Amino acid sequence: MTDAWTIGSTVATAAATLVALGVAVRDGRARAAERADRDAAQARLLITRARGGTVYVDNYSDQPFLEVWWITADAVGPASEVTPVRYAGQERRYIRPLPAKGSSTIGLSEQVWDGHSGPSPRNSTVRATIHYLDAAGLWWSRTGGEQPVRLLNGRGEPLDPP
Repeated sequence: MTDAWTIGSTVATAAATLVALGVAVRDGRARAAERADRDAAQARLLITRARGGTVYVDNYSDQPFLEVWWITADAVGPASEVTPVRYAGQERRYIRPLPAKGSSTIGLSEQVWDGHSGPSPRNSTVRATIHYLDAAGLWWSRTGGEQPVRLLNGRGEPLDPP
């Protein structure tokens, strides 16, 4: 009878341990998801829109963004083709800082489209990619109206299209 009790208690202890471990893993994943959502809360409140030769940057947050860097731009046409945009002069454009509830612009110099200068291709939407530092010290990347993506290696460098 003692051996049966020993085996039974060992199995019950192992099952309880596995259940506790499963609950801990599930709770850990839920906390990580909540933390990621909380971290991205301010990042989602920085909105960009491009019109003509200007990118408008609006901070709808109650906190400042410490740095905003223009990285690259492209144009999406009606058939979803993406045309890279390069701006003359290879200038690095940035805003330091962008105050809470503040707005700013990043002036874009001459646009070069497929080897010629001029306005964006007809019926296209210009999307700027920016990298920015939020009040918590986290770097983010955002292209047009897409959701922000966390950058783990700093702000990165402005890119030229191929």
